[in-house]
Amino acid sequence: MKKIPLLLVGLCLLAFGGVARAADLAPGLLGEYFAMDSAVEDFPKIAADKKPTLKRVDKTIEFRSTGPTFPGTKLDNHFAIRWTGVIKIPQDGKYTFSLESDDGSRLLIDGKTVVDNGGLHEMQEQSESVELKAGEHELRIDYFENENDGGAGCVLCWKSKDLARAVVPASALFHKGE
Repeated sequence: MKKIPLLLVGLCLLAFGGVARAADLAPGLLGEYFAMDSAVEDFPKIAADKKPTLKRVDKTIEFRSTGPTFPGTKLDNHFAIRWTGVIKIPQDGKYTFSLESDDGSRLLIDGKTVVDNGGLHEMQEQSESVELKAGEHELRIDYFENENDGGAGCVLCWKSKDLARAVVPASALFHKGE
């Protein structure tokens, strides 16, 4: 049986949509911004064929509560955002992630919900801890805004025994280039 060089296997995985490493990815998270047709009182089900109103790369998720529109957009009421990409964890350990948002937000790492800050509310924070291995992990943040009475915002922070609490930096967030 002929052996296939490991490098060739890795290149094939990348070429055919396999797992990419942060070194092969572009900085920031891909944000897909969706205008919704009616009130959004919980995480909306976004149809697979629904096109985003806006698609952009956000280097960090640090949008403090503001109004009348979400920063850098024309969206004010009844919208949702889905940020996707990869987070690079510097070393094995327990990480505490915090999501502060107005209205609902949730953080998924490797497909598992880590923080759920759902519901209709002004800026409020929820935190949860998770054990993670060093390296790249799939990341998704879902966010929605119903009515912009007091603003709209979403902020993602982390901390660990070796990291002071801070907004997750751009140097740890990546996405597949388009």
